[in-house]
Amino acid sequence: MTTEKRQELGQTFLSVLSRPNADVIRKVAVDDFVWSFPGSSSISGEARGVEGVMKRAQTIASFGVKVEILHAVFGFSGVSFLLHNTGNRDGRLLDEQVVAVFSFRGDKLARLDTYLSDVAMAELFFG
Repeated sequence: MTTEKRQELGQTFLSVLSRPNADVIRKVAVDDFVWSFPGSSSISGEARGVEGVMKRAQTIASFGVKVEILHAVFGFSGVSFLLHNTGNRDGRLLDEQVVAVFSFRGDKLARLDTYLSDVAMAELFFG
């Protein structure tokens, strides 16, 4: 798969964080997709499959998080995105650097591992 195609699939997946859409997830990800998120907040742990991804994406969107893609970086068989996530909800601020690391199976996304610059901030923001 080309780097351009990997970047396109990752960006398409990330679009559901502001506009959750199960059809988009089904289009770009395998059925048993896994998304890990660090910490002990309401969105931490592993989200599995379309249902798990949708639940997490809906929470992120409902909290008004703005996800800005800064750069895509490429590995041998994956793609990572450097993100800047911001939000303000009920006096709780979110302003952190994020790395979203995507792995593939065939021509679809198989896994997303999220790395945060400030896990404690995310825990306070998402509760």
